[in-house]
Amino acid sequence: MAKRVIYTDRVMRPIAHFSHAVRIGNTIHLGATAGTDAALRLAGDTPGRVDVAAQARRMFENAGYVLGLLGAGFEHVVRVKTYIADLRDRPVYDALFAASLGAVGPDHTIVGSAGFPLPQAAIELDLVAAVDTPIRRHGDAVAAGNRIYGSAGPGAPGAPVALGFDRQCDAAFRRLADRLGAVGARLDDIVHLRATVADSRDIPAWLAALAAKFPSRPPAATVTAAATAEPAWRLHLEAVAAPGGGLPIAPASGAPTHGPGSPAVQVDGDLFVGAQLGCAADGDSGDGVEAQTRRAWARVQDILHGAGLPAEAVLRTDNVLVDWRDYAGFNAGYGANATEPYPPRTTVLGGLRHAAARVQIEATAHRDGARATIVQVR
Repeated sequence: MAKRVIYTDRVMRPIAHFSHAVRIGNTIHLGATAGTDAALRLAGDTPGRVDVAAQARRMFENAGYVLGLLGAGFEHVVRVKTYIADLRDRPVYDALFAASLGAVGPDHTIVGSAGFPLPQAAIELDLVAAVDTPIRRHGDAVAAGNRIYGSAGPGAPGAPVALGFDRQCDAAFRRLADRLGAVGARLDDIVHLRATVADSRDIPAWLAALAAKFPSRPPAATVTAAATAEPAWRLHLEAVAAPGGGLPIAPASGAPTHGPGSPAVQVDGDLFVGAQLGCAADGDSGDGVEAQTRRAWARVQDILHGAGLPAEAVLRTDNVLVDWRDYAGFNAGYGANATEPYPPRTTVLGGLRHAAARVQIEATAHRDGARATIVQVR
């Protein structure tokens, strides 16, 4: 059975190899969504001015429309991640988020991205929703069936925090443990962990903290350098957990892995693939971004095969570039590996754990992903 495609002409035509959203079973993944119309025009009608409020308003409208095509609404949203080009615009976004999703209370993360693939876009979001699923919400953690979503910084927004990275890291883990605990999960139940560090020089300290916190069964993991929601925060954590954790997966080829955490973790039908770089394992690579993208994809596919899954099982990807001038080369390498109908994706700018790395790819897959439902522009 092939993927089912729902066609629409109401949202922007993709400028690269991606669709808008995917539903597998009761779970929906919405890829990067911007404040544009179907003709790629950014919302706002003031010449020479980027209208963040108009873009954010249209962004939420677009997200709601696509969710509706897949049988969901904002009330089903369990996780939201928002990327803002200029975090001075956060108060504008916060007001519109409160109007659209404030009463719902999803797990909510805000980070910075120095621009987006569409020039002059000021803001994007992606999200996860769960339909026909019992949902328990407690503060910044949400349990949707057997999946738990939670996130934490080192302190409450606006409150004083410790100055050192190690102390902030400890505080963030404590806060994350408390939030997961409120919905019945523990740190050991985490199957996928993302860290955003405000300064790339703190990445080695983060990798050491991750290894110390999970010495025997680490989650699939990702680390990216980008602005955090609070100027004093040196890191922010996002977690997906499942009761009892999951099964670590190694590449089918037996190739050594050098990323943070496990290469991937499988739980029930889901496979969470941690961040894969395209540079050489030791970070020493003179390859351009297209070659690195192809290599990162090859590593993702090697891990998929280790779980017994085909490339078509991929539900979504999350991609980080270090320079927007690499976007065309990235798309050339990406398009050579992704299959139609393309999975939704998010592509942002950030710092990576090796100086030679030009691209990072992480993926979420499912054993029935080849039979998922996709929303795609006609």
